[in-house]
Amino acid sequence: MIDLPVELLALPALSLAAGVDLYLTLLFIGAAPTTGLWELPLPGALGDLDSPGVLIMVGAFYVAEFTAERFPVAALVWNAFHAVIRPVSGALLALLLLDGQALPVIVFGVLVAGGLASLAHAVRTGAWVLRGFTDTQHPAPLLISVAEDVTVLGIVSLALDVPLWAFGVASVLLVVLAPLAPSRVRAFVYAIRLGVARIFRTLGLRRWRRADELPEWVVAAFQDDDEILAHGEALRGCTAGAWRLPGAPRFAVGWVIVRAGRPLFLFRARSWMGRRKGPRRVELGADVTASVTDGDLYRRIDLREDGPGGLLVVGWGGPSTESLQAEFAGG
Repeated sequence: MIDLPVELLALPALSLAAGVDLYLTLLFIGAAPTTGLWELPLPGALGDLDSPGVLIMVGAFYVAEFTAERFPVAALVWNAFHAVIRPVSGALLALLLLDGQALPVIVFGVLVAGGLASLAHAVRTGAWVLRGFTDTQHPAPLLISVAEDVTVLGIVSLALDVPLWAFGVASVLLVVLAPLAPSRVRAFVYAIRLGVARIFRTLGLRRWRRADELPEWVVAAFQDDDEILAHGEALRGCTAGAWRLPGAPRFAVGWVIVRAGRPLFLFRARSWMGRRKGPRRVELGADVTASVTDGDLYRRIDLREDGPGGLLVVGWGGPSTESLQAEFAGG
C-alpha cells in the first residue's frame, strides 16, 4: 500500500471547498491557528495565510460575494469572473499546501487543485442558475448559502485535522456529483452566454434566424424532412436552453426550430465521454401551448401539461415575446 503525503490527502477536499466558497476557505485556514484547536502546524505553508492583512482582505471579499449573490445579475457577473479566479486560486492554494514537496508532486497537485476548484465552482454556480431559470422558491437562497458555508467549514476542518477522512469525503462527493455535473456546467456556460448577448445585442433586432443564418448541422438535420418539403416552408430558429425535456439531458443547449408550423427542440447528443452522437429532436407537440415570461437576461417558456412539460430559456437576442407566444399557441 502506498502511503500518500498528508498534503496530497488534504488536497482534493481543500480544492473542492475553494471552488464552492473560496474566501470562506481561505479565511478559515488563516484563522485556524489562532483558535487553539490545531496544536500542530498547518500542512505546507498554509500557516502563511494567518497574516492580519490577508484575513481582512479575504473577509472583505467574502462579504462582497455574499452580497452580490443576493441579486441574480450581480451573482452571474461575479461568478463569471470567478470562473477564472477559482482555478487560479485553487492552484495557488495547492502551492502553499505542497510547499517543500518534490517538483513533480507540486505540478500534479497544482493541476488537480485547479481542475477540482473549477469543477466545483461551475457545478455550484450552475445549480444556482437552474434555480433562477425554474424560478424555484424553496428552500430559500439564504438557507442554501448557510448550508454551503457549513459544508465548506466541515470539509476544511477534516482536511486540516483528519486528511484521510477528508480524502474519503471528497472522493464520495465527486462520485455523487458526477452524474449531475454536465447539466449544471452547461447551465452555467449558457447563462454567461445570455449575459454577454444581453450586453452586446441590446439594440439588435429580436427575431427568428432564417435558414441561411442557422448552423450547418441544424440545416442538415432537416434536409430530408418530408413535412418541410410538403409545406414548402423555410426553417426558422433561435438558440435555447432546455430544462427537463423528455429525451434530452436534464439541461441541454440547442435550438428551438419552427418547421411546418410546429416548434421542436434540436440538440446535439453526446456520449458519456463527451463525443458527439449527432442531432436529436424533441417534439413539443402539435398543439403545445406555453406561457412566456420576460426575465432580466432571458425569456422563459413554460411548456404546459398538454405538451411534454419542462421549460425553454431564450436569450434577448431571439424572437420577441409576442412571436414566441404565437408559435407556441399553434401559430
